[in-house]
Amino acid sequence: MNSISPAKTKNTKKIIKKCHCCGQITEAQKEIQKCVKCQKSFLPLNYFEKIHSDAQYKYDELFADSYELEEEDLIKGLYVIW
Repeated sequence: MNSISPAKTKNTKKIIKKCHCCGQITEAQKEIQKCVKCQKSFLPLNYFEKIHSDAQYKYDELFADSYELEEEDLIKGLYVIW
């Protein structure tokens, strides 16, 4: 008898971020690059660690999907994974 394994799906975590300029709260599956209300640009999580590492990243690759983030990646009070 063949057993069927469930298909692997990406975690459904959400990143919730509040804009420090206009106060807009945004939920997304990937780190947002700009506020949807005032268009203020945001840096990705762990920006300085990523740019000073040995790995070479394009700027767009610095923004992580929510399933790639762990609790220790977050800045408490600024980001929430739900």
